[in-house]
Amino acid sequence: MSRRRWRWPEGRWRRHSMSPDAGELVAVVPVRGLPAGKRRLAALLDVDERNGLVRAMLDDVVAALVAAESIDRVMIASRDAAARDEAGRLGVDFLDQTELKLGYNRAVEFAQDALAGSEAILIVPADVPLITPDAVDLMVSTPPDGPAVVVAPAHDGGTNGLFLRPPDVIRPQFGPSSARAHQQSAASAGEAGVPFREARIDVWAFDLDTPADLRWLQETLPQLPEGIAPNTRRWLAARETRTGAPI
Repeated sequence: MSRRRWRWPEGRWRRHSMSPDAGELVAVVPVRGLPAGKRRLAALLDVDERNGLVRAMLDDVVAALVAAESIDRVMIASRDAAARDEAGRLGVDFLDQTELKLGYNRAVEFAQDALAGSEAILIVPADVPLITPDAVDLMVSTPPDGPAVVVAPAHDGGTNGLFLRPPDVIRPQFGPSSARAHQQSAASAGEAGVPFREARIDVWAFDLDTPADLRWLQETLPQLPEGIAPNTRRWLAARETRTGAPI
């Protein structure tokens, strides 16, 4: 499958028509909670700190997707004006979900419908900052033709990456134990199911939701290659410098 690259002269993606292209693999990053996201971290971080952390992780996720050879287009999907601003700052497309009042899975379904003419989509949460371009390419590597579902499972059984070809091959079931739920949906799709693969890749397994996750990340990042999560690293280092103590 031919892959076309749309970039700014200095390596950033060129924003282009929202019309889906039949040959594209589109990465979609649903964003919730800008401002004042990650409320489960409120015991450790104030509102401004949480917003800074969310933006740093989003930067790392988008950078990995933009640099991945397999991805043709990157899009942030949200009802938040702040997320629209982030898409503009990062130079990627924005799918406006202002009228959408329901939860995460409905937001993904909205993106599926909007991108129905694309070849495939990859749904990536905004809180998986450890992913790398190579890990993205490995996750979506599939036979070139026909329907397919690939899940990158989270360490707790959730879903941290969902590849769908075509975009509406199954409906999303993000939440607890969703990796298994997506597998079951693939098995029951169509008359005989569709091919399913579970991509167990270490950097895809981490997502940041709880204080324990944040402490683990701060302890673990120094042991990982410097190219992993550079923006999140800088945010953590700056906070420690400012407060005089780790989280």
